[in-house]
Amino acid sequence: MNVKDIRRKNLRALARAIGGVTQLAKYLGKTQSQISHLIGTNPVKNIGDRFASHVEKTFDKPMGWLDQDHFDIQETSGIYSANPLRRSSFQLPCISWSEAEQWLRNPEEFTTKTFPNSLITNLPVSPQAFAVKVEGDMMEAPSGNSFPHGCTIVADTDQSARNGAYVLAKITNENSLMFRQLVVDGSKRYLKPLNPRYPVIELTPQGTICAIIKLMLMEFK
Repeated sequence: MNVKDIRRKNLRALARAIGGVTQLAKYLGKTQSQISHLIGTNPVKNIGDRFASHVEKTFDKPMGWLDQDHFDIQETSGIYSANPLRRSSFQLPCISWSEAEQWLRNPEEFTTKTFPNSLITNLPVSPQAFAVKVEGDMMEAPSGNSFPHGCTIVADTDQSARNGAYVLAKITNENSLMFRQLVVDGSKRYLKPLNPRYPVIELTPQGTICAIIKLMLMEFK
């Protein structure tokens, strides 16, 4: 049995232990359809490294746990009780701005194990989330919410952007990644800097919202 088959076997066993695919999808922050694609009767996708890491963290298992065949023997950890443990913290990679651009350009090439630094938060995020430091003063506001140079933001690519959300976006695939506030006005979308010294830019259909900002952390010196 190869690693792909072992991962699928373990995840199916987890689903059975906690009440089925619907419950597993709930704990992992996915839809029932997404989980069925991985462990259904006729699965159409394999469990990748990033999602395997997400499963292990969700169920408080050590790194690499999903790659080992556990269910020929009875486990005694208690994790599969009627009320399985919920995640109280989430670990995500802390990366540079250039690494964030590479991540968003080719997400399949990276896993959370690729980057040595990490950040722990109790805010629920997906396996596609990462932390990055803000560069420049475009999101420094004279009042209200402000993101000064050097603060750390948590970006999640597995989220939908709404009017007023803080986002990472690109005007075109060739442009650099931008941190702005999304403003929706009728059928048009704009990227607004919080610093009034910089202009608002229209986000055309060629543009892309790459991630939603979920959290900001600021270190006091």
